[in-house]
Amino acid sequence: MLDHLQADIAVFQEIAKPVAEAPNVLWFGENPKIGMAVQARPPYQVKPFAKIENVPNYVIPVAVTGPVSFLLFAVWTTNDKDFPYVRALSKAIDTYSAVLDCAESVVFMGDFNSNALWDHLHPADLNHTSMVERLASRSLVSAYHHVRQVEHGREVERTFYLHRNKDKSHHIDYCFVPESWADEIKEVQVGSYEELSNASDHRPLLVELNLPKAML
Repeated sequence: MLDHLQADIAVFQEIAKPVAEAPNVLWFGENPKIGMAVQARPPYQVKPFAKIENVPNYVIPVAVTGPVSFLLFAVWTTNDKDFPYVRALSKAIDTYSAVLDCAESVVFMGDFNSNALWDHLHPADLNHTSMVERLASRSLVSAYHHVRQVEHGREVERTFYLHRNKDKSHHIDYCFVPESWADEIKEVQVGSYEELSNASDHRPLLVELNLPKAML
């Protein structure tokens, strides 16, 4: 998959646990039929980072080493009983506060299941806008929004098609990178519905950076 996408590091959601251990692949989940995976290709490597217990699923820290090393938070928010969807991510950002304080470079990437259009569905301190503000306070910006120069909630390109229906589309996948990297973003792409609708209800969000050359 990484070769097809030409990606150095990727986060996959709703993916089965590999039958056999694969090099440079980390899988996280409770059900072997569906979980989240992080994969890298040389010269990059991914290794588990110390996870804090009782953080709502799934916001997983992963150490990425290579030409550019950073702490990746792989994201797949689910309908958690206490912290559903974006509330889980907002909670995780607060819980990992000390880790974030110490990390030199941080990336949050994955399926956030969130959009500013749904702010009214969540408490004001845990909704999408609040989450974006939390990350902004740590000098993290959405690569898509930085390049496209659009506000959250006004995205034109969709990353998710409910039941693979083109008329039920949303923008819910994100890649937040350090503000210091923002001017090094070479390109942001969203996969097309026509090319990928048979494979998934999501479209890949690809971010290419000159850091040196890196594709997330």
